[in-house]
Amino acid sequence: MKPQLLLFCLASALCAAESPQLHPKASALSHTHQGPFVTTADGGVLCTDSKNALRSTDEGRTWASTPLFADPAKFTVSNERALLRTREGVIISAWMNGVERSQPKGWHWGESSVKWTDFILPTFTCRSTDDGKTWEPPVKLSDPWCGCIHSLIQMKSGRLVLVGQEIIPQWRHATVMWASDDLGKTWQRGDMLDYGIGTHDHAGSLEGSVIERADGTLYLLLRTEAGFLWEATSRDGLKWSGFKQTAIPSVTCCPQMARLADGRIALLWNAPPRHNPSSGSSRAELSLAFSSDETATWSKPVIVAANYAPAGRVSYPYLYERKPGELWITTMQGGLRMKVNAADLAAGEIPVFVPPPKAAPHPGGIFMFGDSTTAPRGSVKVYAERVNTMLQSIGSSLSVYNAGVPGNTTAQAVKRLQTDVLAHKPRIVVMQFGINDSAIDVWKKPPATEPRVSKESFIANYRSMIATTQKAGAKVILMTTNPLRWHSKTRELYGKPPYDSEAFDGFEVTLNNYNDAVRRLAQELKVTLVDVNAAYPERATRQLTNVDGLLLDGMHPNDLGHELIAELLVPAIRSVLMK
Repeated sequence: MKPQLLLFCLASALCAAESPQLHPKASALSHTHQGPFVTTADGGVLCTDSKNALRSTDEGRTWASTPLFADPAKFTVSNERALLRTREGVIISAWMNGVERSQPKGWHWGESSVKWTDFILPTFTCRSTDDGKTWEPPVKLSDPWCGCIHSLIQMKSGRLVLVGQEIIPQWRHATVMWASDDLGKTWQRGDMLDYGIGTHDHAGSLEGSVIERADGTLYLLLRTEAGFLWEATSRDGLKWSGFKQTAIPSVTCCPQMARLADGRIALLWNAPPRHNPSSGSSRAELSLAFSSDETATWSKPVIVAANYAPAGRVSYPYLYERKPGELWITTMQGGLRMKVNAADLAAGEIPVFVPPPKAAPHPGGIFMFGDSTTAPRGSVKVYAERVNTMLQSIGSSLSVYNAGVPGNTTAQAVKRLQTDVLAHKPRIVVMQFGINDSAIDVWKKPPATEPRVSKESFIANYRSMIATTQKAGAKVILMTTNPLRWHSKTRELYGKPPYDSEAFDGFEVTLNNYNDAVRRLAQELKVTLVDVNAAYPERATRQLTNVDGLLLDGMHPNDLGHELIAELLVPAIRSVLMK
């Protein structure tokens, strides 16, 4: 194992997210199985895992297992799945088949070198007529890539309605509705709902949850990137209308609705966390609200679970009413396994998280000096934090500090170098700028025709900062920027010449020249260089994704992107320290 990989493995073990914090009136379930659950004819509980049906008759303390498939080598049930026991006693499971999952080598989502039809993750259902003891052969609904299925209901009419999704030619997901009038033996394909935004592999209107209202209409809530859930309604589960944004704030994750025994409709979802209400991505808090008027209004959300550890999540929830008022809540992300009485939710609350105050930097530390690709970003564990943990894991006493400021160019960085960095007597300063400097703001009126900071001024600013930092006694590490890829928002703003909106990498046509200039400068001044830009494509291939798979929004690194930068930085820091 390579030394830097060993360091990363040690760090990963040290920074595993803590267990979720539960509502004060909640308790842990007696088992670790994930929902969805259904109640069997004898009052037992049934769920599934990747290959088996699991059944308990003692409130989850012990479980019996029976196979789902006659030939288990052909099928693997996804972590995101739906489960229903009909009024007639038939159990239907819906899922994506991991065995048939297929995608182009290297992922290349949205790139001209591949077709959207090359991405395969089929949707299946299977049935049991004896409460899960035996199962009929699976039925395939569709082949295209499907990211998540978790909602299946039976209408008063007896019709089954399943919320699915598929990749579409616009390189995002769209919701696809399915209906069955013969208890899951055969299925009809209904409307596709596409809200028209996004081109990456988690974009679109997707991961929906459906409920039947008292008047017989169906109500659908969908995940989007709009900062709110979207809704649609239907009378038959096949034809849908009223597709629009709700007033329910939500980060980019799925909702889950369920009808309770008292008639209310419950909604579980990840609203923006109370301590960071502007976040569009944090899944740190799981909210529960109720509607007593058939989805017209919702009660004030209660936080039933939270995980405030770095990158902590409690998301992709399942809600099961074990008995009237007793709610079992489990999540696919975050490992939440809890139960709580709905009547007790008002008797306590999880306190609003207060991020610990930042300690004043100690002399001799390592400073990450950059823009928004360096700065803290919601629940993403950025590279400064990762490097700090990795260094601690090998016994280093050096502290790492984040001096990233969103929107910064080198012109602005020169002005704050002394107060934000050098005043604290650093030992090493890692510098990463260029995305904002190289940007040509073609969205302005009139459109800009030149970069915000010319390449010549960009390099002059870098020379000044390097010389000033070295004069102060600190060592410098330069980094090229991460690559850029198109996203719906950036394409809308920057999809004009000189940018090439048709090319997958057409958003970095000016940035490439700035990164090349940094490479030449590092070589000239004999300053250590970490070439992040060059490392991204290789890592993307190893992760079976494309460069988009290492980015949140085409511009900022996601957890995988920051993980890569940290892996590159630690050996560079150790090398500089030994000089």
